[in-house]
Amino acid sequence: MIFQLVLIAFALFAIGKTWKQYQKKEASKYWVMAFSVLWVVVIIVTAVPNITSVIASTVGIGRGADVIVYSAIVILTYIVYRLMLKQQKLSAEMTDLVRAIAIEKTQQP
Repeated sequence: MIFQLVLIAFALFAIGKTWKQYQKKEASKYWVMAFSVLWVVVIIVTAVPNITSVIASTVGIGRGADVIVYSAIVILTYIVYRLMLKQQKLSAEMTDLVRAIAIEKTQQP
């Protein structure tokens, strides 16, 4: 019971922090919505732990905890993929910028 209260309190704190970052323009609307949904799911699963067992039996997985682990692995893999694409894009943009600056400097007397 104490763990549930602490986890719910932390999730509410995380939602608040996420929205504050959005208001300061430190986070995009997409990520604010994604993380808000994630923390709401954490609150629901924490408040009603049997829901994971229902979901597990519906999708053919043995235990509710396994559903959480499998989902976390899939979500984290997707996030790493997105971050990798973003990093490659930024690297290419930086290369183009450095190249343009170098060409501009060589053309100046």
